[in-house]
Amino acid sequence: MKRFWTIITALILSVVFAIPAMAEPQDMWAYVYKDTGKMDATGRAILERVTSGITFNVRSVDSDVSETLTYYGGSTSLTNPVTTTSFESASICNDMVSFRVDPTDTTNDRYVNLIVVDTNGGFTKTIEDFDKYQHVIVIDEKPNVVHHGMVWFDHAASSTATDTGVNFLPKSFIHDVRVEVTTADSGITINVGTADTAAGFRSGVSLTSTGFVADTGVITAGSTIDYTAASTYGTLLYTAITGSDAVATNGGRSYLGHAVVTSGTDDDLYYTLSSSGVDTAHGFIHYWFTPMRVP
Repeated sequence: MKRFWTIITALILSVVFAIPAMAEPQDMWAYVYKDTGKMDATGRAILERVTSGITFNVRSVDSDVSETLTYYGGSTSLTNPVTTTSFESASICNDMVSFRVDPTDTTNDRYVNLIVVDTNGGFTKTIEDFDKYQHVIVIDEKPNVVHHGMVWFDHAASSTATDTGVNFLPKSFIHDVRVEVTTADSGITINVGTADTAAGFRSGVSLTSTGFVADTGVITAGSTIDYTAASTYGTLLYTAITGSDAVATNGGRSYLGHAVVTSGTDDDLYYTLSSSGVDTAHGFIHYWFTPMRVP
């Protein structure tokens, strides 16, 4: 009889352990700090808590899609990407990166990828495999070094200029801006610029293919002369003349870069889609910039 119950117990355990663990919602939260290069008397970095101006995007680990979110500890739907208003709301995120998610990653169902943007300057932190055990996020915001920032764009945005919320600090220098397409949309283009120069960084960038979109202003082999085709860089980053396959019209471009002198309409980041609402385009706007000195 004892042997019989031993066998039954072993069979039950084998069945229990053979059943894969079901995914369940995870509550995740973390404080956000910035490292501006300040140090104390012992040489340790002085981190400053960030309680405003943070927007974040929660994405699946195994595919580049936004996760479905609810309020931390609850079932109320939370818009993803999470806005600065929700981040600062005491009843929603309470000045933290805070949310509940049932990750769609079928392999590591506790993990998500996280993109956190401090809109006051455009500084960005990306975290792979973020989970409920990580409670501190530190964004590098040191001056005098080149930073890579990124923010998302969405096909549902208006076909008029859309404010990303990113505002570059005065005395910042914008080196380059590139568009990454994660969901293609044939025939749709995007402009990237500022409130007063809508296509100042990039103009007419095609969203037809996924990946990083290269500038079209490159040397082109012609039957008469090699020439530079029309550039998709805007007037804030390049000055360009469109060439053609004819003598004395080979065209070219000269790099300018953009220096943000003071706070105003040239320090914010906007994008404009050629169509909106019914299309499929999704992706990211990447930018490389240097805070040249403390304003």
